[in-house]
Amino acid sequence: MTTLVLGATGFIGSAVMKQLVSRHGNAAIGFVRTATAAKQFGREGIATVIGDINESASLRVAMSQASTVICCVSYVGDDEQQCVHVNQHGVQNVASMAADVGVERLLYVSTAAVYGPGPFRDLPVNGAPLSPFSPASRTRALAEKFVRDAGGLVVRPHLVYGPGDRWFLPTLTRIVSRLDSIIDGGSAVLSVVDVDLLARSIYELSIEQQFRYGSTLHVNEPVPRTVIDLLEQHARETNWTLPQNSIPRADAVKAAAQLSLDMHQIDMISLDHWFRSRLY
Repeated sequence: MTTLVLGATGFIGSAVMKQLVSRHGNAAIGFVRTATAAKQFGREGIATVIGDINESASLRVAMSQASTVICCVSYVGDDEQQCVHVNQHGVQNVASMAADVGVERLLYVSTAAVYGPGPFRDLPVNGAPLSPFSPASRTRALAEKFVRDAGGLVVRPHLVYGPGDRWFLPTLTRIVSRLDSIIDGGSAVLSVVDVDLLARSIYELSIEQQFRYGSTLHVNEPVPRTVIDLLEQHARETNWTLPQNSIPRADAVKAAAQLSLDMHQIDMISLDHWFRSRLY
């Protein structure tokens, strides 16, 4: 079996590549955007194709070589045009090409943020209407539909941490440091997943005997974590200093406005966001 990873140099994609190359009997191809990335994989004996998911010619070359395609490409910034270009049009191109070249299995790594701001407690898959808040989440919700319509499997992690995380824990600690306080004692409960556990689950789902065509799954650690637990672990593992103050959420909201902090991010770390999930 040959598996193509789109976004092979990214946070999640690189972890998926590590899973693939560590398993016997499974050839891996990394879809990368630069010659530098291709050379780095080449030094490790890993095949690559240089291209872009919005460029049909390179995508066709890559996908024609694979029986399974795992799409880990995403743009999570605030530029709406870039969100549409990558998450919407790009993934639509992937789904269309998968059908054209006869890919047997297509997996797409989305996000539980497609549900919107919450709070959510023990939410099953599609247990609430999708109400994505940001351009990134809105376009990824559209991408999900393209993938499912092509018979693909959509994986929805929530907050992903581990080596290479530049978004979740850095954002959490930055906000807490700016506030110089933990919100409500860090009692909010969150679904999280270590990137390597997520990558292992994606790999296992890709090789299941009965592939889950046209389905959606929550993939997170089965037991959610409190914010204070995550912060204390981070403080133990780094030189970061955990503030000892705690303030009510209402005070954090007022302070956030004065400090020009993103209110959506305040919600993310002060309201429960946990989903009925498992690993594979």
